[in-house]
Amino acid sequence: MFRCRILVALALIVSMATLVGCSDKPTLATVEGTVTYKGKALSQGIITFVPEKGRAATGTITDGAITNVTCFEPNDGVPVGPAKVGIRSFVEGDAKTSAPTRYLIPEFYGNPEKSKLKADIKPGKNVLKFDLD
Repeated sequence: MFRCRILVALALIVSMATLVGCSDKPTLATVEGTVTYKGKALSQGIITFVPEKGRAATGTITDGAITNVTCFEPNDGVPVGPAKVGIRSFVEGDAKTSAPTRYLIPEFYGNPEKSKLKADIKPGKNVLKFDLD
């Protein structure tokens, strides 16, 4: 059920990014890699790449691996150039039991403007590593 909610959230982010996107399709590059938190693979999450201009790209994090990075079409990648990066990882709360949402990493990592995470996306295949503490 959680993975389904992650996919819905990812779809919403991509849809919102469409509204902010540019009319000309930029050059895209593939992205894969790893995300760790305090030295351990991040079990789940969403990663967002925000280029200096144009449309953002999002992907999923599963068992520390960055996958399914999408800008326009599934797995098409990230616009080439510098990008700010946001990483969100949480376990959604349960309304029935009033259990709150539990963040698996500090919330500020989810905001590309505040996370201080960056990537310089080059043409072709990019292998990135984010070690969060």
